[in-house]
Amino acid sequence: MQEFSGNSSFLRSLLVFVPVIAIFWFLVISPQRKEEKNKKEMIKNLKKGDKVLTIGGIFGVVKKLGDTDVILELSPNNEAVFIKNSIDKVLSEKNEVKKGIV
Repeated sequence: MQEFSGNSSFLRSLLVFVPVIAIFWFLVISPQRKEEKNKKEMIKNLKKGDKVLTIGGIFGVVKKLGDTDVILELSPNNEAVFIKNSIDKVLSEKNEVKKGIV
């Protein structure tokens, strides 16, 4: 009888553990994967002339794209090379006006 109660407590703890893992998955891992997928898609769709914001807070316009890097014009006659993964956002006209960046 004692062995049976040991299995019973194991099943109870398992019934608590499985929902905790499921909640963790849906609240943490799943959104992170979705965000990662969206960023890869955004980087894949970069094109010359796009206004972008880097993860360092630098605004620029895409001048040239390489396989792993991008050349941004930061101001007239001022260009810098960045790794594509350092691009945080592509800014559209709507985003700029909405946030007052213009």
